[in-house]
Amino acid sequence: MSKKIILGIAILIQFLNIGCQAQNDKKTMEQIISDIKSQVKTHSETPVYTVQMNKQGCKMVLEMQDNVDYRMVENNGESMMLPLNAMITKSGPQTAIVKIYPKDGDEFISKYAHVKLTFYHAPNKNSRLSEYKKITEFELPSGLEEKKLPYYETKIQFAATVPFDYSKELAEAKDLKTVPNIEQKVVQKYNEIRNACENFDSLAYNKYLVHSSALVYNTTYTSKEQIEEKETSGDLLALVDPQVKKRSFTPIQNYSVQYYANGKIVALWQKNHHPILHLKGEVASSKEGSEAKSFEAGDPIFLYLPKNAEGLQVW
Repeated sequence: MSKKIILGIAILIQFLNIGCQAQNDKKTMEQIISDIKSQVKTHSETPVYTVQMNKQGCKMVLEMQDNVDYRMVENNGESMMLPLNAMITKSGPQTAIVKIYPKDGDEFISKYAHVKLTFYHAPNKNSRLSEYKKITEFELPSGLEEKKLPYYETKIQFAATVPFDYSKELAEAKDLKTVPNIEQKVVQKYNEIRNACENFDSLAYNKYLVHSSALVYNTTYTSKEQIEEKETSGDLLALVDPQVKKRSFTPIQNYSVQYYANGKIVALWQKNHHPILHLKGEVASSKEGSEAKSFEAGDPIFLYLPKNAEGLQVW
């Protein structure tokens, strides 16, 4: 058999393998989308809760009691309107826990620390801005620098009425503080997810995030058609995007362990309060001839152990 024929056969086999892999990937993604949709309901009422967050001169963590948290932990000033629905477990009284830390390089909360939070409610997801009504607010007290505080915490109360309820799922989940070798198991799961990201395995990464994606879609009242469109758009999450070059992931070590929702949820964080699943790299500049720009991204991974599940899953 001539070398040309052998080469042709090899190319054909490679082509067929690529075609089979593409078909398998398509089926896997279809199953992921189906699993997400199965956890999303259609709601006749679509109330929205948000919080306008402004902070500077410090780091801030906003945790919803019986749920997870959101972090603004850059050293520079930050401002955003954060949708709260995905952090609300069920209707009823809500407690937001505000945690303030010094910025990097400061031992105590300084006189330059400023935080203002304004909570809003809108009757439905299509409400105009004028329909968003303020329900409560918080501003960091002045004079804290005189107390030399390395940490400040306060709680904010408000009521919410939502059409979803995740309290039963959390109630039935395992109390992670009672699980033997839980920290080892958490680190193992984080490393599994980190390895998928390192290998650009977007399918595996999306599979890990099925419950998390469904929770966001369900609490933001996303239609099945919109889910299909978004999940098949081809847009890649930053941690698995091959456009990021010279990638380096933070090792899953030297972390802090934090439990949420009475021990039903757990997460690992860097000592600087950033996600432990964290990437540094470079992306090409949009300007031709310009140098590549440094790039950082992190994904806060919250884990839980559902009823009858064999292992930890992403909340």
